[in-house]
Amino acid sequence: MGTIKLNESEYYRKIYGGWLGKNIGGTLGYPVEGKMELLNLTYYPQLSEGPLPNDDLDLQIVWLHALEQYGVRLTAAELGQEWMEHVFFPFDEYGYGLANMRRGLVPPVAGWFNNPFTDCMGSPIRSEIWAMITPGCPGVAAYYAYQDAIVDHAGGEGVYGEMFFAAIESAAFFESDRDRLIQTGLTYIPAECRTAKAVRALLEWHKEGKTWTEARELILKHHGHPNFTDAPQNIAFTLLGWLYGEDFGDAILKAVNCGYDTDCTAATLGAILGIILGPEKLPERWLKPVGDRIAVNAPIKGFPIPETLDELTARTLRIGKEVAAVWNIPIEFGAEKSSDELPPELIDYYDPRWLWQYSFQANRYLLPKGTRNNLGLELIVDYGAQGPSIGRGQKKEIAVTLINRSTETWEGLLRLAVPEGWQGLAEETLHLKPDQELSWKLQIVSNEEMKPYYPLQLEVVRHHDGHFWNAETVPFYLVSATHWKLRGPADSEWQAAVLPGNRIDFAGVLQTSEAGVYRAATTLYIPESRQIRLITETASPVKAYLNGKLIIQDDQETEFMPAFHRATPSKLAELKLPAGEHLLEIEAEKGDTPLDLFVLPVSLKYTKTPGPYFFYADVLFT
Repeated sequence: MGTIKLNESEYYRKIYGGWLGKNIGGTLGYPVEGKMELLNLTYYPQLSEGPLPNDDLDLQIVWLHALEQYGVRLTAAELGQEWMEHVFFPFDEYGYGLANMRRGLVPPVAGWFNNPFTDCMGSPIRSEIWAMITPGCPGVAAYYAYQDAIVDHAGGEGVYGEMFFAAIESAAFFESDRDRLIQTGLTYIPAECRTAKAVRALLEWHKEGKTWTEARELILKHHGHPNFTDAPQNIAFTLLGWLYGEDFGDAILKAVNCGYDTDCTAATLGAILGIILGPEKLPERWLKPVGDRIAVNAPIKGFPIPETLDELTARTLRIGKEVAAVWNIPIEFGAEKSSDELPPELIDYYDPRWLWQYSFQANRYLLPKGTRNNLGLELIVDYGAQGPSIGRGQKKEIAVTLINRSTETWEGLLRLAVPEGWQGLAEETLHLKPDQELSWKLQIVSNEEMKPYYPLQLEVVRHHDGHFWNAETVPFYLVSATHWKLRGPADSEWQAAVLPGNRIDFAGVLQTSEAGVYRAATTLYIPESRQIRLITETASPVKAYLNGKLIIQDDQETEFMPAFHRATPSKLAELKLPAGEHLLEIEAEKGDTPLDLFVLPVSLKYTKTPGPYFFYADVLFT
């Protein structure tokens, strides 16, 4: 394979243009985020001194710090650690993913378990950093995007949306043809996923000569979703602006005027066009209000944040050169003119599609610890469809697989350590030849004590010459399930239910979906006196009683929004509770539509330090 040349000044110019475009689009779309009607903006609806802060850029600054902190071979595990340390956002999938990681879970399980927002835009909006450090190598960009997205979107369309955009943006450092770039993005996502279907449908409608407003209506009709942050519809709106826009400003305006997740659609399209055009071709009327400044939200904290886009660009470029060296990407940085086109062999340099085979219900570990290349042992811990939760006195099965990727036979023992008072497998004999795979079903039984989370440990003991040689230990966690009593409309008796997360699955437990009043009861354990936002989120009419007192009553059908920060106001209560046990009783009235109910204990908006509406992981449903 030949070497492709990338002029270092040109590389800097395109990175800078991408960050500028990101800032412009985010500042344009942020004030109208969530408006779901057709809009008619012609310029920024709100201007301040510089750009408006936006999580679209905030999180990528965190990822840049992660690359500097952990090195360019980082994975979802390190990104999860970085998130817990520096990101205190409660928004939708962010809040659920963070709640899981705070209890010891790691991606992808942490990004999937108990998370109703995995199909949303939180990860597609942070694709640019991976493209900027992998110019002209879309496969590597998509690999990084996957590692990022499974932190809080595992198993959902958010993963494919980020891989799609990262591949496009990476290729855009050498390729400017819009249609070829979109096809490059489609290469790295499954053809049957909702995102790919929405993109292909939009391309067909554009080819048929539909107007942009007609295309918008067709997107909503065939690929729309009531949640304004759903990824497939918003990714299609982003591309709509690109397909129908006559210039930079018209393109980002059309994307925003589609409505829905407007800061995301405009910011991503602005970044793509900024990479292609470079800063000098971005219109002054759009550039001047945002300038070179960076605005970051207060819940992003704990590390040196770049003050300007110039500093951000310089740091991004340094990491990009390191990525090329570590991945052995055949790019030569220098003063010579950049290559005119992207050769197919660089597009095909790395294929990340093998990642699709991995289950989001399982965590994968490489041994020995710290290994980055899979040349030793591969350990897979599969929690199953119910995820990593366990109730009081409950039996759980965990599937464990060991694969020997080395050239030596591994002999010894597999041991499982469980919390005191639990029952579990003591040990299994291990004899694993090169390329051999062994699996076990580990049976675990918890005791009656409930805690927010439970530490366990797998130990792979290696023998040499029949004697102990060394041991590799892998800690992992289970979290507390929720205990309820449930009754359906025709039931005279309560039925006990142990549920894996915060969703009450009436239909699954009671095996009925008839219309009528459904009831749920539990005891909330509050470890210390505190202010709490108690959410009973459902689209159905609902009442909630705490210790016999009515605290929530909503007789109307509403939007279903099980988010910590934007739950339906009439379906939550904010109150101060003393430490101890509190009886919670809920009545939900089911009509013709399915009954979904999430019960969520979170903090209030105003907290001592930036980071509101965080999940109270230590509140137990006993």
